[in-house]
Amino acid sequence: MPKSGPVSFSPERRALLAGAAAVSSQFFLGKSSFSAPSGSTLTDVEEPLDSFLRKIPKAELHVHFCGTLHKKTLERLASKYRVDESESIEKAFDRSGFNNVLTALKLASRLMAQPEDLRDAVYATQQEAADNGVRYREMFWNPSDQEEVGGIPYAAAQEGLVAGLADAERDFGIVGRLIPSIDRSGTPERALRMVEDVLANPSSYTLGIGMDYLEADGAPEHFWKAYRMAYSNGLRCTAHAGEDGAHPRNIDTCLSLLRCSRIDHGYTVLEDETLTQRCLEEGIVFNVAPSNSYYSEVLAGQDWSVVHPIRHMIDRGLKLSLGTDDPPLHFTDPGQAYISIVRDFGATLDDVRGIIGNSIDGCWAPEPDKAAWRAAWLQEFDEMRSTLPS
Repeated sequence: MPKSGPVSFSPERRALLAGAAAVSSQFFLGKSSFSAPSGSTLTDVEEPLDSFLRKIPKAELHVHFCGTLHKKTLERLASKYRVDESESIEKAFDRSGFNNVLTALKLASRLMAQPEDLRDAVYATQQEAADNGVRYREMFWNPSDQEEVGGIPYAAAQEGLVAGLADAERDFGIVGRLIPSIDRSGTPERALRMVEDVLANPSSYTLGIGMDYLEADGAPEHFWKAYRMAYSNGLRCTAHAGEDGAHPRNIDTCLSLLRCSRIDHGYTVLEDETLTQRCLEEGIVFNVAPSNSYYSEVLAGQDWSVVHPIRHMIDRGLKLSLGTDDPPLHFTDPGQAYISIVRDFGATLDDVRGIIGNSIDGCWAPEPDKAAWRAAWLQEFDEMRSTLPS
């Protein structure tokens, strides 16, 4: 079992992981049933604007570790453990019904059966993120799934992830932190046990807790005890809410009862004007995903710069940061998220600059680091922007 400190990789392993990481554009450009907005086009050679958006410094606050594993990574893990998961893997990346992401996350947990698998996978995804301009990243992972499905207890799983994050920071300069996340399809008691594990195994890499999986499977108030325990012991809190057309009361519950300092998704907030005003006044950051499955399906073929709730959230002045959610499953990457917000949602470069600032404001890094990043990153953005063709 790897220790919490940095773990060295052999040149051969580094080469293998680099190959696993450098496939995001192939996935996005490859054949899929993902429905891009009307008028969207993809080319092998990026325009200067797209290259700029890919390279600008970023913080990503909404990405699921198990959702970052590429198809080839899952196939390699299946081969390593000599199990036939070919049908399950194919199904995971068939997004024709937009209903296979959660299945894919469980599959990834099942195939990562040793801490070294977690270490290698997180190292690879951090390299990919760094190649897309990400300097700081907070990543969800589901400890209950990893233990029950993958057979790795919390402490060992956290050690594997920390080892990979430490090596990635050393090799690529990207800072990675962890958000253990409650699977809301489970019981409140299961969630409480997860928080107990988090508190029993403190790590400077673990900053707070989250909650994910289908909103309809677990109302946020069901998990108030887990959140109360986390918050009262100094952990930060966030949760997925208002994602798949769910009632905005879920957002209110997460802010008021669960003591969340930010919201993941939150697209239905504008359905409640009082709640919207509260979020504006308190500067609540919404970690949105331009490639969100639900709206990619229900708004397929429409002009997202007109009809998409993310566009409306920008117009109302809500603070947004951009995430990839489950990048290869959504056929995206961190750079593509920024390209999409401009090309598909009609965001301006001033909007993008604001999003970078919002992502720093919303992250859980120490305040001195955030102040330094805000000054340096926005200056870098301005300098890079000045070189764009007029």
